[in-house]
Amino acid sequence: MKTKIPRRGQTLCVVMLILGLAVAGILSSLSYAVEQPKRPRIGLVLGGGGAKGAAHIGVLKLLEELRVPIDYIGGTSMGALVASMYASGMSPEEIERAVLALDWDDLFTDSPPRSEIDFWRKREDFTILSALELGIKDGKVRAPRGVIAGQKIGLLFETILMPVSNITDFDKLPTPYRAVASDLETGDTVVLKGGRLADAARASMSVPGVFPPVEVNGRYLADGGIVRNLPVDVVREMGADIIIAVDVGQNLPSREELGSPMAIMNQMVDIMIKENVKAQIDQLEKKDIFIRPDLGTVSSGDFKRGEEAIARGLKAAREKETELRRLSVSEQEYAPYRAKHQRKPPTSIRVGTVEVEGLNRVSPETVKNKLKIKPGEEISIEELKHQIGIVYGMEDFERVALEAKRRDDVYDMKIQTQEKSWGPNYLRWGISLSSSSTGDRYYDILFDYTMRWLNRMGAEWKNQFQIGSTPYFLSEFYQPLESSRSFFVAPRVAWKQQYVNLYQGNDIIAEFRDREATAGADFGIDLKQYGEIRLGYEGGKEQQALYKGTPGPPRQDFDLSAFVGHVRIDQLDNVNFPHSGYAGRIYYYDSMPGLGADGRYQKIDVELEKAFTYRSYTVLASARFGSNINSAIPFYDEFTLGGFLQLSGYQLDQLRGQQVGLGRLRAYWRASQSLLGSFYTGISLEAGNVWTEGQNAAFNTLLKAGSVFIGYDTVLGPLYLAVGDAERGTTTFYFSLGRQFY
Repeated sequence: MKTKIPRRGQTLCVVMLILGLAVAGILSSLSYAVEQPKRPRIGLVLGGGGAKGAAHIGVLKLLEELRVPIDYIGGTSMGALVASMYASGMSPEEIERAVLALDWDDLFTDSPPRSEIDFWRKREDFTILSALELGIKDGKVRAPRGVIAGQKIGLLFETILMPVSNITDFDKLPTPYRAVASDLETGDTVVLKGGRLADAARASMSVPGVFPPVEVNGRYLADGGIVRNLPVDVVREMGADIIIAVDVGQNLPSREELGSPMAIMNQMVDIMIKENVKAQIDQLEKKDIFIRPDLGTVSSGDFKRGEEAIARGLKAAREKETELRRLSVSEQEYAPYRAKHQRKPPTSIRVGTVEVEGLNRVSPETVKNKLKIKPGEEISIEELKHQIGIVYGMEDFERVALEAKRRDDVYDMKIQTQEKSWGPNYLRWGISLSSSSTGDRYYDILFDYTMRWLNRMGAEWKNQFQIGSTPYFLSEFYQPLESSRSFFVAPRVAWKQQYVNLYQGNDIIAEFRDREATAGADFGIDLKQYGEIRLGYEGGKEQQALYKGTPGPPRQDFDLSAFVGHVRIDQLDNVNFPHSGYAGRIYYYDSMPGLGADGRYQKIDVELEKAFTYRSYTVLASARFGSNINSAIPFYDEFTLGGFLQLSGYQLDQLRGQQVGLGRLRAYWRASQSLLGSFYTGISLEAGNVWTEGQNAAFNTLLKAGSVFIGYDTVLGPLYLAVGDAERGTTTFYFSLGRQFY
């Protein structure tokens, strides 16, 4: 017999059942919460070490493969750079592509491509001036604050990190980030938690004496390696429960390797770094993971071995794979984290506003005329760099920084200029040495003192003084006529002295001392980075005196007065050993008795050259032709050939005449390249001649010559060791450093 439950009882049972299920669910959830504790927060610490820091990328690649989420990241020096890229949302693969694509040799030079430099500046490359520059300010000699100003590195950081340029709180980046730098004034450790991400990364790797310090929030910051090269405590303070620390330090050199004062000084710095790294390693706990890649012979300067360093970093991480797997999460849990690291470096952007700041001596109008970045336009990153390079190519700035701030779908541009702290008056010098087995020897030392920005139009006063085999003096005042500096006037005075040999065959039969004093003024058209056109007047005195030998009168004086025209184009990438580009020159001289000249004659001289390169092999083709027009050219102004690469095998200026022709092919191979210069081996094939009055220039009268050489592109100019031989000349050995200039 069934017992009938009252309706009220049925309702009560249902309610009790529902409550029971709810309580069971809650208890189950609580039990799950106890059984499944919250995931520990993971912090990644990347140590400094120059080029060895590329190993960090290999570690990042394995962490992504194992699905190990990184909640906080921090680093020092090169570690700060890699960490900044990861924190900005780049994947390890994108970081790898970006790092391996860099031309590190170019990156560690401040000079923009020569094609971006004002011709007014790069014309000095054709003198014997070295790349060394000092400033004269307040009566004191001043030097640049670093070997490298960091122009290209700063621009690289800014463009790579541009998509997060609107984030000034580093905790709000896709991965919270810290960079460590040192305060040069106090010696304090500075942990950068906010501001501009590009500035933080650059400050952390500004090695004192190599890169100038970076000013951030009023503090003078430099490389953080000397105070905290492996900032374990910094990342721990961010909130990390578990630390993964990657140290790319190196073992200290043995006593056998300490063979120079520089090596001993570097050892002292390495000892200080090693001590602060040890102190940080001692803070690691059992739950933390320490990785130290075996980098073999990869040194802090081996940036071209980035691929090898990455592979070694990956190998070291795999050796810790068992420990790292304990930190892995499921694909579902890792998916949103992976989504935050899919950013690719931008290839183009849309410009918002454009501002130029920091100008004091330099005219804002001049800079704006150089800069071709317009609001509202779409511009590629490469073109943006090119435009910044053109401003930097004025060579009035220590640095031209780009600050791009993201605003919706556009970027507001701020061009932050920093005028040279050792300017605006500059002292440069150069040396030229040459010797040959046939007896040609000369040496010259040239000093150049240039005062820039004497007025708002950009006037300059250049004074050059040369001592040695060819004494020389030039004083020229360059005055632009408007703010774009497209038109200018340039009055000048000059004096020079040289000794001229007269040859009969291969023998010297007389030697003359030639002195020339001139004054003139040019009206010019500035073709910006391409070249210039000058038209002007030049007058003065020419004096020739017999120094040795007997032919001719003991002394002759000539009055000079002429119309002079000069067109110069220069788009070579390197003036010493070009690999690309072209250059040309047209020179016209018209001696005018009606204005006081002793004789009437005209001459024209044309030169052209073009470089062709395949990989490390370059062929430089050049041609020259010069001729008198109607009347004969006086002896002191005749065309000459002879000397290395000017019909090698003949003595300097051995051939003299009324017309000249020279064709030349130089082929050279860049055998090695470093920050100090490039080493070359090569040959030259030359054909040319000079023709006297009454002779006709013809191909069948060309003399053949050639040379074999080794060369080194130094800061003092090209260094050559060569042997040359010429038809009807002699086999001649050459040594030269710098350029002959007079």
